[in-house]
Amino acid sequence: MIAFNKYGETPLEDISGLKLKLTTRSELDDAESLNIHQAYLAYTLDQKKLKKLTFDLPAFQKIHKKMFGEVWSWAGELRTIGTSIGVEATQIRNKLYQLCDDLKYWEKDWDYQDTATKLHHTLVFIHPFLNGNGRWSRLITELWLLKTGKELPFWGMHQVDLTTDELRKNYIMALQEADKKNYIPLKIFMFQ
Repeated sequence: MIAFNKYGETPLEDISGLKLKLTTRSELDDAESLNIHQAYLAYTLDQKKLKKLTFDLPAFQKIHKKMFGEVWSWAGELRTIGTSIGVEATQIRNKLYQLCDDLKYWEKDWDYQDTATKLHHTLVFIHPFLNGNGRWSRLITELWLLKTGKELPFWGMHQVDLTTDELRKNYIMALQEADKKNYIPLKIFMFQ
């Protein structure tokens, strides 16, 4: 049984679908990190792949599967059950379709940092997968920024005097503020 969930993380109460024989949280973190790193390289090193990338439901699912498919059998599949955060499972598709339409508008009329902040928050808020939503939404946001030729976010790394746990708490608090429609803390966390 894998235990110990990090602050603000979706609890791992159900590890069905785990493809690897792992016994500790550290082993799971390492396996997921390797898989995510491979996905990141696949999308960021291939300019043709990045140029062809669309920001729609099939691409969102494909990226999640690429990020977690070596570890979880359900990678890339939209969740069908409720979670502690996120929209109702029956609303996931509609909310993602709406986001894709909104993104087209934001790209034309908004500053890229505002667009990236809203994109990231909305993806996390929808929470379409059983797990990995924060990491997935950060990669989607970075891919959108790379494709549009914009500056990548720092994700709080400018706060060098903070521990990883403190950074994570700041990130979660910024997301919670964005839930209340105050996007400034998240934008600052991401870009300043």
